[in-house]
Amino acid sequence: MRSVHLRRTLSAAALVALGLGALATPAVADPLVPETREQARILGDGSGSADVTAEDESNGSIAPGGVPFVPMDFTRMPLASGEEESTANVEKVASVPLQEGQATMSNLAFKGDYVFQGSYNGFVAYDVGDPEAPQVVSNTICPGYQGDLSIAGDLLFFSVDQPRNGSECGAAVVASSNAAAWEGIRIFDISDPASPQYVGNVKTRCGSHTHTLVPKPGDDGSVYLYNAAYDVSASAYYCKPPHQQLEIIEVDLDDPAGAHIAKEVSLWDAENPAFTAADRVDGGASTSVTNGCHDLTAYPAKDLLAAACMGDGVMVDISDPLNPAVTERVRDENYAFWHTAQFSDNASKVVFQDELGGGSSATCLPGTPQYRGANAIYTREGDELTLRSYFKIPRRQSTRENCVGHEGNLIQLADRDVMIQGWYQGGASLIDFTNATKPKEIGYFDRGQLGESGPISLSGYWAVYSHNGYLYGSEIGRGFDVLKLKGDEFADAVRHRQDVRNPATQEPITWDWKTAPVVPSFGDLPAATVAPESARAGTDRDFTVSVPAGTFDEGEYVDVWSTGADAKVVASGRADAEGAIALTVSVKASEPAGTKRFVVRGDAELDEALYAASLELSAVSTTTALSVSPASQVFGSNPATLTATVTGEGAEGTVTFTRGGAVIAKGVKVSGGKASVKLPRDLPVATHALRAAFVPASAGTEASTSSVVSFRVVKATAKVKAASVTKVKALKGGKLTVKVTATGTTPTGKITVTVGGKKAGAVLKNGKATISLPRLKAGNYRANVAYGGSGSVAAESIKVTIKVTR
Repeated sequence: MRSVHLRRTLSAAALVALGLGALATPAVADPLVPETREQARILGDGSGSADVTAEDESNGSIAPGGVPFVPMDFTRMPLASGEEESTANVEKVASVPLQEGQATMSNLAFKGDYVFQGSYNGFVAYDVGDPEAPQVVSNTICPGYQGDLSIAGDLLFFSVDQPRNGSECGAAVVASSNAAAWEGIRIFDISDPASPQYVGNVKTRCGSHTHTLVPKPGDDGSVYLYNAAYDVSASAYYCKPPHQQLEIIEVDLDDPAGAHIAKEVSLWDAENPAFTAADRVDGGASTSVTNGCHDLTAYPAKDLLAAACMGDGVMVDISDPLNPAVTERVRDENYAFWHTAQFSDNASKVVFQDELGGGSSATCLPGTPQYRGANAIYTREGDELTLRSYFKIPRRQSTRENCVGHEGNLIQLADRDVMIQGWYQGGASLIDFTNATKPKEIGYFDRGQLGESGPISLSGYWAVYSHNGYLYGSEIGRGFDVLKLKGDEFADAVRHRQDVRNPATQEPITWDWKTAPVVPSFGDLPAATVAPESARAGTDRDFTVSVPAGTFDEGEYVDVWSTGADAKVVASGRADAEGAIALTVSVKASEPAGTKRFVVRGDAELDEALYAASLELSAVSTTTALSVSPASQVFGSNPATLTATVTGEGAEGTVTFTRGGAVIAKGVKVSGGKASVKLPRDLPVATHALRAAFVPASAGTEASTSSVVSFRVVKATAKVKAASVTKVKALKGGKLTVKVTATGTTPTGKITVTVGGKKAGAVLKNGKATISLPRLKAGNYRANVAYGGSGSVAAESIKVTIKVTR
């Protein structure tokens, strides 16, 4: 929040009285609801002029430059004081009032079941083990604007951006020109959240408006804090221009008192030590000159950092954390103050946010363009950023409500880019930016304005974050809220768990419970109870898998997984108040008989605490016998019949008949315990191994296979016919026609005629052959006509007379 932008020109007393700094932009009168498109266009511009494009004329949602934005709903009127409004998918479930001694509640940081809420006067720790009944466990008073927080190990880091006459909690406010002025980072030990201990501090040159935690590569015991501050003044004793825009603080988690500035880094080269307004396009937004950065959002797993630096959006490579390198800089004529950023989970998008009015003004009005004080959604391709759209809440607020986008984070969803964001008195907004060109609000909670009349009452959500299934809101003037996400679309986010969550340090979202359990040895796992322990397969059945009290945490998510290569979740639930659970596993009728193994796993320890569950599915046994009649078959004759006889309870199904490895018939229905099929007429001549296999219709019946039955197919008998030849002239060849037949087939093969010591032959065609006889002398001859046979017909021969005349 740009709360102390003017503090170096104000007295300490004035700062204390003001609390948040001067209003950066005066509130505008709430105009009438427009009655025409032209009125809406002019009101939307806020200046009474028509600085809109041709696209604006057609759809009213294109900003200057052709970038789409979300239009305002002019028909929605602001809520009155005390009113609350929300969509069906967001519900406020708890509120904790402002704690004694605290003022201007600011950012949040999370560690397990604890939420730490910063303020201008210190911080409050809440136990949210039961998120719907949060409990205050400590209230630490240690004044120093502005209470930006992060956590590493047992340490909490607290940003102080207000000159004081020492680092101790009770140090008085002093002017920035005072040589004794101290501001920077305070460090607290929160190993006991009920009793935080002040254990270290680091002085920085311009204080610490915000800071960002970045792990130290290769050293789990140390972290870096990227410190951001920007409020320079020529009259300040320490914070004079030019300002080194980034200080990198190194902290040994075991030695917080030794925390120190490891390096000062300018994000820009020596020739351009500070960004100026000289090359900015004037879009009317009164863009701030950059002399530092407000907020630095790190994504260490991607080696990325998005820096919101007053008048500039900057992308930084932090693969070497001590040597960050600028890779891209963007500017926007519609942006007044680049405030913070948020990456999509895969870092293909980055959302920058403009804090128009410094968080102290009413800018969610028809008189303020919807593309000012808005989120700017960029896509990333390599180092290049491309502006795709603007998003601002479409819900109209009153002239008394400070309203502009502020802090938020991603909702932990697997298939969409959705973020929750605080908009001060504009409430909490769920924003879907999956389509970077068409962001949309998919839910919200609006608490209504604080007070009934007078000037703006500074309040609303400084930050709203998604953590471990709930949304937590830091309400500047009213305390601490817990919101609940509702509906199946948020199931993954409701279940998601992460131990430490820091606002400015983004981590990849993982859904570990969606990965199948790794089971080293099923037999070594403790056993869950299964009831019943066994049942007959073949019908849809439900089994109860249970684990006794004390096994899980209250409310812990528990899954039952099937095992094997296609392991999947077959039942899910949450443990009861005693840590027990009983889940119903449904087994389909199609599931085959045998031992079914399941693994019970809770989210808290995942694969470190698995439970084995086994159930037996039994099946009725069957026998199959095969017979064939007749026992053998002449090739081509009437076919024999194969009959399978299946015995056993409920022997319904089909039979598959096979010859060797070849299928004779498949799916022959069993009727009255029998299934029959005719053998093919053209079954090859051989001895065949026949078998019948019963395929049950139900998984509750076992399959069975018959023994092999031998079946012989013999060759068909040939009949050879040929007429005697009586008119063959001596020494001249004659012709002899031969016909061969067999039952059920047409013989093939060769005919050979032997006569007078000479041979002649021909091949049968359609069972006939004409043979050219050899030349013979006059006389009578007895010729042998022989059919040589084939694979399916036996050989045969006859004698005929051949008379040769002169």
